[in-house]
Amino acid sequence: MPTTLCLNVGSSSLKCALFDPSLARDPDGLPLSLLRAEIDTAGARTTGVLVDREGERRALDLPGHGIGPVAHHLFGELAKAAPAWPPELVVHRIVHGGTRYTQAVLVSPEVLSDLDALTPFAPLHQPPGLEGLRTAAALLPNAPQIACFDTAFHAGHPEVEDRYPLPRVWYERGYRRYGFHGLSYESVARRLPRLLGKRARGRILIAHLGSGASLCGLRDLRSVTTSMGLTALDGLMMATRPGTLDPGLLLEWWREGRLSVEEAETVLYHQSGLLGVSEISADTRDLLTSDDPRARLALDMFVASVVRHTGAVAAALDGLDALVFTGGVGFHQPAIRTEIVRRLGWLGLALDPDANGSSATLISPANHPPVLVLEAREEEVMALGAWELLEARADRA
Repeated sequence: MPTTLCLNVGSSSLKCALFDPSLARDPDGLPLSLLRAEIDTAGARTTGVLVDREGERRALDLPGHGIGPVAHHLFGELAKAAPAWPPELVVHRIVHGGTRYTQAVLVSPEVLSDLDALTPFAPLHQPPGLEGLRTAAALLPNAPQIACFDTAFHAGHPEVEDRYPLPRVWYERGYRRYGFHGLSYESVARRLPRLLGKRARGRILIAHLGSGASLCGLRDLRSVTTSMGLTALDGLMMATRPGTLDPGLLLEWWREGRLSVEEAETVLYHQSGLLGVSEISADTRDLLTSDDPRARLALDMFVASVVRHTGAVAAALDGLDALVFTGGVGFHQPAIRTEIVRRLGWLGLALDPDANGSSATLISPANHPPVLVLEAREEEVMALGAWELLEARADRA
């Protein structure tokens, strides 16, 4: 297997990790990185950090904005720091794979065209992901490019879960529930057998809480239901997205001529959620330290949204055997976890305050269903997906 660079491009961030498949893996079978970087492009300046294999961190101050310029400079930094450069393979996180792409795929012009066509279903995430792919292909022309998909983990749901209650013609045209954050969910699912034993194959709810947020219900380590649908707007309240809305609201906006389609898209993707309610910030860290009652209201609405949708997922699973928090908020915010679990006591859930405060892996007391805190490891499962694809292609050759 080749040395592999995994690029995880978000709407306001870029994460990457470099892997050598010949190295030993961790106890869950996930590869260990040689080098990784996390870049934040949301502020006035693009900043980030480079982390080597020993965990040593070096700050990066990257010029410019936009995935292309940032990736160009980042690759220069990686070339100076990486023990193996250039990589022989590049793997990309692409948010939407539609009905056709339900596993990792080697990128061709046809694949790229298909993925471009899905942009209306993920306008905040599909364009930067594809720009990262095109940039890497230009900067590393000798490395094959492989795409992995956030929607793939949810492929195979029964029609009762995926279909909207609309005429069948719309379902056949691809207007259905897809679900997202699949690479995050897969990274959690791969670690559950070691942590939960036989219980891992029971009824598990994973809460991916971050700027984007969703829930996934697992049975036998497979996704059986999720809170997001056709687009990344559905389900939970998020940083700048509202989550589930009455579609009649949009009809009224358009009927009254108050907003165009483009203006509505801006409101729904960029001006709603925590930011829209608080009018202060989209970041839970800012809201948790604010005395403004609007900040408290936004946080209360976020928690209420998670609790409401947890009830729906638990009903679909016929109960709950364990809860896992992941994502930036789920992993780093004990106060948010406390409020959510407090309101889920009817499911038998409870927290150990000390374990929760220190963000231990297991944060529930004995004699209660396990509540876990796990960091999303998307780049690792991207690498595994790409290597499995190459092995399958070699077996067919």
